[in-house]
Amino acid sequence: MDWVLVPYTQPHLTWTQHAFNEKIGEIQRVASDAFARLKGRWACLQKRTEVKLQDLPVVLGACCVLHNICELRNEEIDPELMIELMDDEMVPEIGLRSAIAMKARDAIAHNLLHHNHAGTSFLS
Repeated sequence: MDWVLVPYTQPHLTWTQHAFNEKIGEIQRVASDAFARLKGRWACLQKRTEVKLQDLPVVLGACCVLHNICELRNEEIDPELMIELMDDEMVPEIGLRSAIAMKARDAIAHNLLHHNHAGTSFLS
């Protein structure tokens, strides 16, 4: 989909492209950790559900709302219930599908690096 921002995959990345990939990686780690906590708290999200497809958004929404309440109250998750997400990572077969999406990614990458919003650990 055009709105999904994917990392650059070609060899010999520019500094801007590398910085963009680092930022995407940070964001993916935060999202992955959030989903691991959500799934760790609600076992119904760890397996195939028997809920009707039309009811699934309500179940997911309820889990998210209750999870956020638990997070706000600093309620701990039993470490034994924490899971490691293995199957949730998707690598797109085709990076970006349109010239508009490529231009948008390039503009975001440029702004991240040149406005000091991207990590530059690759420079050290």
